[in-house]
Amino acid sequence: MEINENLQTERNLKGTEFEKNGNLEKAIELYEENVAESFKGNHPYDRLATIYKNQNDLDNEIRILEKAILVYEEITIEDRLEGLPKLFRFKNRLEKAIETQKQLAKQKKAKLK
Repeated sequence: MEINENLQTERNLKGTEFEKNGNLEKAIELYEENVAESFKGNHPYDRLATIYKNQNDLDNEIRILEKAILVYEEITIEDRLEGLPKLFRFKNRLEKAIETQKQLAKQKKAKLK
């Protein structure tokens, strides 16, 4: 599958526009397309992780952060050292999201007792 980077960039720009106008559904759709194509930039991963976090959708937030980590591990292997700080940032966000998920599971379990 050939990746059209101009199309991906356009999707990010339109996604940002949709976010500003309050149309999160359409923004998510565009960002998810870029994630599915393993976009080699942080924008769709950052935006989706934030949107999903704000929607209390930890499963999707974690899924996106895991995908971002895979992409940025590949980027750093390709000797793009600018990817390293972003890789660490995504890993930290993932750790926090997983910890939040564990805390919520404990609280839910405690309520069931």
